[in-house]
Amino acid sequence: MASVEAFLEILKRPTIWGMMQFLGPVWFAFVLGVIMGWVWRPRWARASLGNCKFDVSAPSSPSTFVPAAPVKDFGMNQSLDSCLLDDNGLNKEQKALPAAVDGGAVCSQSELIKEDGVLVMYEDFEHLRQLVERKDGGPPWKHMMDRSTQNMIFQSLQRDPETGPPQYCSRTVYEDATPELLRDFFWDDEFRTKWDDMIVHAAIIEECPTTGTMMVHWIRKFPFFCSDREYIIGRRIWESGRSYY
Repeated sequence: MASVEAFLEILKRPTIWGMMQFLGPVWFAFVLGVIMGWVWRPRWARASLGNCKFDVSAPSSPSTFVPAAPVKDFGMNQSLDSCLLDDNGLNKEQKALPAAVDGGAVCSQSELIKEDGVLVMYEDFEHLRQLVERKDGGPPWKHMMDRSTQNMIFQSLQRDPETGPPQYCSRTVYEDATPELLRDFFWDDEFRTKWDDMIVHAAIIEECPTTGTMMVHWIRKFPFFCSDREYIIGRRIWESGRSYY
């Protein structure tokens, strides 16, 4: 209450010293926040974007074959799209090499069953494809950021549907990476914890050895004034030749 009265008093008789007294703490908090954000930024953001390359000769952590359900009549595209619908920490995430879809699909039945059916179904894939190709009939996407280097292009988009939470989509095109390398890189949670220091915990809750469908648990850390966020993610890969969805 005293601060409000002091502010009203400054407005009645504004002086340079009075304004400095009131705005000084605000500017101090702003500068402190910028410094903390710069120091706290993730490890992968500290590296020079100009040196961003995939080392094909250096595999990540040892991993086995990733099962994937085949999808017929899909084209190929050397890019990686990721669409994320934020829904109170519960996400269905698909990392993919998207292209046009003209045919049907042959998908194995997942052994991961929830109360309402399979954890990640073909309908989820079809919905993701429509989001990536901007054919879902929703509002237009707004560009948030565009970055590029000699061997990489990154785009970030966002939109606000009439119903539901905000939606975010990112598109990354790599010039020096194979589809298999991208698939293994983004699917390897053990290796992710080594380059993404925002991930403090990653564990597989359930996994289907037939289709590769997974339920994973992530914990992301935030600055000390924010609590960590937990995610339960259902994910699955669909394969078409050397394209992966």
